[in-house]
Formats: sequence, structure tokens, C-alpha cells
Amino acid sequence: MTSNNNTSKRKTLTPRNDKKPLINQTDQTKSYTLKIPNKLDAVEIIEKAFNHVSNNDSDNEVNQCSTTNNTKNNDRHNESNQIPEFKEEHQNPELSKISSIYSRYQYNFKNYLHELHKALIKECNYNLIDYTSLNAQFSIAPISNIIEQTLQAVKDKKIFSVLGYFPKITLELKNRGWIEKRDPYRPPINYSYYVKSAPYMINYIESPPVIPPIDENEAIIERLKNVQSWSILKDKRSDLIFVTKKRLIHWSSLSEFTSVSQMTKHVFCTKNGLAQSLQCYKNVKSNLMFPRCHYIRSEEDKDAFVEDYIITALISTLKIIVKAIENNIRIFTENGNIPFKMIEFVKRCISTFLNTQIAGNTNIDIWKFKDKKEVWDEFMLHYTKLIVDSNSKFDHEYTYEFEVDVYAKCKYLLEKIKTYCPQHYIDGITNTWIIKPTSNCSGHGIMLSRDLQTIKQIITEADVLKNNYILQKYIERPLLIHTCKIDLRQWFLVTNMNPVVVWMYKEGYVRFCANSFSMKNMHESIHLSNVRLQMKYRKSRSQRVPEECMWDYRELQNHLRKIGQEYVWDELIFPGMSESVYAVLQAAKDNSLYREKTFQLFGADFLITENFIPYLIEINSIPGLNPSTSIIANLAPTLLGDIVKVTVDYEKNSFADTGLFVKVVPEEQKLAPVISPFISPMAVMDSLFKSSTVELDSPHNSSAVEMNGPCNSSSTLDPAPFTTGYHRQWMENINKKLAALRIRVNAQQTRSYSRNKNHNT
Repeated sequence: MTSNNNTSKRKTLTPRNDKKPLINQTDQTKSYTLKIPNKLDAVEIIEKAFNHVSNNDSDNEVNQCSTTNNTKNNDRHNESNQIPEFKEEHQNPELSKISSIYSRYQYNFKNYLHELHKALIKECNYNLIDYTSLNAQFSIAPISNIIEQTLQAVKDKKIFSVLGYFPKITLELKNRGWIEKRDPYRPPINYSYYVKSAPYMINYIESPPVIPPIDENEAIIERLKNVQSWSILKDKRSDLIFVTKKRLIHWSSLSEFTSVSQMTKHVFCTKNGLAQSLQCYKNVKSNLMFPRCHYIRSEEDKDAFVEDYIITALISTLKIIVKAIENNIRIFTENGNIPFKMIEFVKRCISTFLNTQIAGNTNIDIWKFKDKKEVWDEFMLHYTKLIVDSNSKFDHEYTYEFEVDVYAKCKYLLEKIKTYCPQHYIDGITNTWIIKPTSNCSGHGIMLSRDLQTIKQIITEADVLKNNYILQKYIERPLLIHTCKIDLRQWFLVTNMNPVVVWMYKEGYVRFCANSFSMKNMHESIHLSNVRLQMKYRKSRSQRVPEECMWDYRELQNHLRKIGQEYVWDELIFPGMSESVYAVLQAAKDNSLYREKTFQLFGADFLITENFIPYLIEINSIPGLNPSTSIIANLAPTLLGDIVKVTVDYEKNSFADTGLFVKVVPEEQKLAPVISPFISPMAVMDSLFKSSTVELDSPHNSSAVEMNGPCNSSSTLDPAPFTTGYHRQWMENINKKLAALRIRVNAQQTRSYSRNKNHNT
């Protein structure tokens, strides 16, 4: 698949000097506690609870027998994700929300396992108490009131079920007066197992335990309340079900009035489904940043990939020649190991390609590789030498005039080709492709290769029924931090698909590869950033890579500030990620099954190029919140709490606080019913000079992030165009605006310097 995405080099932005510190604020999240009661035998209360009879609204919506996690399920259910972003408080009210995460007690790499394990063991022990045999004395008031509270919750439609281990969701809903429908004899995890397990097993629960936990007496009261409410609710329907595993829901008997945290069907969360969904972007100038890829199912698909590979090889040859001459590397000698006719061959092929693109005709004899196998085999032989051996030379006598002539012609063709191959920037020069089995996850089975014959052999041997492959162009020019490749996990919440309503989270996490980036070494520790995979290389990681091979967004933004790129997060990276997510949802809308009263959290993986453009790699339907790192342990509870804010609070009050979730609101959507992603990274710069037409809308945020969409002078009856293809004139316009931005920033710095100087004197 080919996707025309803008990859033009952005000019660097002048850094500011006003490095204001983050403002610490206390966490405003409520903690749920119970008052310790006075004096009543626990056994009496249980008997009263079971003597209470209620039989209404029979509903088998939940597969209760599946909610207990055994050891195997716990071992399988994993992944990780999350983190923050910042800005001066007077500019961005989100700062206070983000700061609250960092002002409370923080886990770190050394203490998070111990602290979380200690909290979980307390919870497990409380739930293993045989409370029917206790002589504990309690007040009857809090427990007897549960009947009245439960009946009122039924009337108010505030009954919820949590399938799995998500104590933060339970806590937040109870704080809002909701009552949990939970079978007291089917706990969310196997408490006996975790009491006996090693501390590192905390990594395998679905989300972190709530800290601080309630004490023993409060735990007993909670269980007694649960027993009593269960006698009323066991045959009632839930008004909200929070679940991440679809198999735990009886969809056929699920009430249409029940809100559930899983979409019925979404195609964009599999490698092949995402590739197929984005077929509409093939050969279209698009706001979506997605490395072109090929879903191999037939000989036609293989031929399309080979064509892409060959064109990339031809362009790579031009790049190698131009780069060498620009760096004063002499590549011509009479005794060279590559015939000079290869350059002439490349120039002819590129010229033919350009002519056919201009004419709009792609059916040409030159791309019939099978009919001209010997010609292309010879080219590939020389091309392989060129990319493998940095000392390769072309066999031609060197003269300065000759070198200038070759350079001028190759440079001219290279500039022309950019119009029709907009991903030329990410392609690099080695023609490396990433080979992904469609049936695997967590980085398993992924391979990298630049050899055409090796790739063809892998996809030819594939079992068509079980194990097809996605071939995706590897991004050879990623953003490096401490010499290592990174990628981002970005959470987003979908609350509607018709029309698309998506909320981007202002935090996520940054995954590091353990070892320094190199296109000569294809080892997984260098190129694949999956958390589970990189755990194997933490002890042998590069010196400055963090211990957990992970940062939060705040640390990433601190790094961008240090290298003088503090603006790129708000102006390129976050808007670009939001744009791509929105585009995917729009593209997949017609192929997804969506029921009303449904929402779902997803995790998108983005790779950032060295010019700060985010490229979507894949989307995960179950973005694991298990505390496999201290960073995730810190962020997951806040994320889960904010999900409740959006799906419960905002549902009833559009002015309610939505935490760190911001809604993507594309103004273009009002103009025409077309796929129209919310903003182009290049067009973001227009926001510095024009009024806004697109915004990330956050309720309770008087200074919502406002940005311009692509310039469109056409009438509202015309479809909004895709406008991030490579356009030289547009780039010149952007460069002028960047220059104006530099002048403005420098003027601000000069005024600030003068004020400080006058103040000091």
C-alpha cells in the first residue's frame, strides 16, 4: 500500500529562555473510605442480607464465571502504556491536572514493585478473611443502609460491573454514588495465588491496586455490603460494564440501555485491518502519517511490493550519489567495483517514471520485472554492493567537471521525484522493510530485511490460511534520544463512531530501544521498542538510556526543551498524532460495528522522525495498563479515573472536568461529509498567524488548544482537500512563517532581557 504523506524537513525553531518550573499541586482525586462502625455480629448481618428477597429484570449480560483470573490468564494479559505533558500554567490550565500526578507519592524503578506488591497482598488478605466466623463488632447503620442505597441506585440507573481487575474504576464510580454488581464468590483475581506469588508477579495484574488500601474493618464492611447488595442485584441489569475482554460479555443478552467499554467490532486494531482500512489513502494527498505498507495475500500483492521496492532502490541510488558528492567523498575511479552504466540506467528509469506520473499512466513496460529479470537482477546486484560497502566506487575517471555534471543531473531528478514519492524522507538509503506476521503481537515474529530475495522467500513460504504478512516501509530516519530509537504510546478514547467522537489523552509514554541506532545492525534491541522485548536488554542498555527503557511525556518535553525544540510538541507532534488517529477512525467508520452507549480505550503507537513528524505504526485494542514499569504504575490510575470523567460526568454535563482527555473537534467536518483529519502538521504553523478553525476542546479549559486547519478558499460545498502532500510552494510559505516566528521570539527575548537588565540596575 502506498500512502502519500508529507515528510518534508521542518526548520528548527528558536528556543525560548523562560524555563519556568512546573507548579506542584495536590491531587484532587477523592479517596474512598468507610467509617468504622460500632457493634453488630457479622453473621447476623449476612443472614439478614440473604433473607432479603428481590427478583426482577432477569439479565444474563455478564459471563460471571469468567471474571476470576487464573495464573495462565494473568500471564497472558499484558502490555504497558502512559504519561504526561506540560506548559506554563498561565498558558495551559492542563498543567495543574498533570502536576497533580507528580506532586503525590511517586513510584520509581526501585520501589514500585515492593510498594504495589505490599498493597496488593493487603487487599488479597482482606478478601481471604472468613468473615462469617469473626467476632468483630460493627455498627449496623452503614450496612443496613445498603439496601436503601442499592434500591435507589437501581432507580437512578447507577449499577455497574467491572469484569477484571480495575480497582480505580470501582473506586471512582462508588465515589459518584454508583453501586457495584459483583458476585461475592467470584473475585476479580485469584487472591490465593497472588498471596503466594513473588513480588514481580504484580506486573501481570490488569491495572495497579489502589493505594492506600482500606483497613481490615473497612474491608469486612465492604464485603458485607457487597453480599447484601448482590442479593438484590444478581438478577438486575448493569447500567455500565467496564471490561477489556470482549469474551466476558454475553452480547446477545446485553441490554441496549447498558453502557459498555468495548466496541462490537473494529478493524483498525489488527495489522492487516489497519492496512486495509487505509487503502482509501493510497495515492491520495493525505493528512495521515502512515508508512506505506503491503498486505500480502496474492501474487498481485507481491508484484505491487516488488514495484515499490525497486522504485525505492532507484531513488536510494540517487540519494547515495548526491550525499557522497555533497560530503566531498570521491565515488568515481577508473578501478571502481560498480559500472558507471548503473547511474545511466537509474537516470533513465527515474525519467521514465516521472514522465508516466505526469501523464497519469502507470502501466509501462519498464516495471514488468518478470519480463526483464536479467536487467533488474544486475541492477540489484550493484545496488546491494552500494548500500552494503561504504567504499564502493563507480568505474569512471574522475574530473571535477564530470562530478559536477553527474551531481546536477542526479540532484535535479531527486528533487523532481519528491512530488510523486512523498515518503522519500523516511525511506533513507538502505531500502529496509519491516516484516510483520498478521497473527502475532508484542513484537513476536517481526523481522527486518533490506534484501529483496529474502523478503520474497519469507512471504512465499507463508501459510496463507494462518500466517500472512504485512510489509511496511521501515522509517530509517527516526528521532534519536541518547543515540537510541524511541516510539510513543498514545492513548485515545472513542465514545462514538457515527459521527466519530475521539478524545486524545495528554499523557502517554516513550519507549526506548536499549542500544544505539544503526542501519547496519538489524538486532531487535536496536530497532524494536516493545516493552516486553526490551526488558531482556535493560542490563545491557546504552549508558544514558533510562533504567526501564521508558520515559513519560514530561521527560520527553524536558528533553525537547534542552535541545531547543520546546515548541514542536504542541505544534507538530501532538497535533500530528491527533490528526492521524482521527483519520483512521473516519476511514474505518463504515467497516466497524458500533452500538449506542459504547466507549473504548485504545493505544496508538507512533514513531517520531528526526524532523519531529509522528508516523502511526499500529493501534492496540487492549492497551495494557498492567504496572510493568513504575511510569505506568504512576499513570494508569489517573488515566482510568479520567475515563470515568469522560464517560460518566461529561455524559451528563458538557461542562464537566474531563481530566487530561481533550476532544478532537475538526471544524472541516461541518463543511463536508468527507474523511477530513483534524489538522496538518505543516498547517499547524498557520495558527501562529491566523484565527483558529480547528481546536482540541477540553471542557473547563478556557484556553483550549486552538490551531488552524489547511487553507481552503473554496466554498463550503466543496470537499475539504487533503493538504499535506509535498508542495514546494506551500513549504516556502511555511518557511516564511517560521522566519517571522523567529523574529517575534527574538523580539520577546530582547524585551525580556531589557526588563531584567533595568530591574537589576
